[in-house]
Amino acid sequence: MIFSRASEYAIQTMLYLAKHWLDETKERRTNEAHVNHSYIQTKEIAEAHGIPYYFLAKLVQDLTRAGLISSIKGPGGGIRLARDPKQITVLDVARSVDNLQYVTDCVIGYEKCSPDHPCPLHYEWEKIRQRIFEIIRDRTLADLVADATFQNGRLMAPHHQ
Repeated sequence: MIFSRASEYAIQTMLYLAKHWLDETKERRTNEAHVNHSYIQTKEIAEAHGIPYYFLAKLVQDLTRAGLISSIKGPGGGIRLARDPKQITVLDVARSVDNLQYVTDCVIGYEKCSPDHPCPLHYEWEKIRQRIFEIIRDRTLADLVADATFQNGRLMAPHHQ
């Protein structure tokens, strides 16, 4: 596990919303210049991913504060992306709910680990950490859901041949 549980759930939620956003855009693009995206019940996402509802509700607050989603309370309410999924990276999502220790901290837990005071895994882990950071910085939600399909409420990437 690279991400914290909070980051995992936030990413799963945002991917779910991104897939709905892109599907709606495709469906409604025929004659409409602007697509007004629908809101999705938080409960639907929690059930689809097995996320505890109250934990997800707290994450929704963090994602809203970060400007990644918008929400409406009451009947017919729910959540949706605040902007196009092509403009939201995995890093944006993780950063909104987590402190991203895996990108900054020592892999074996030393308090002070740096090139001046390296742990035994410092140099190998630095390469891996940098690659992880590049992936989550460069991949947008749209990239990840472009060819994905829903299967039992979860997004599934296409099989590579």
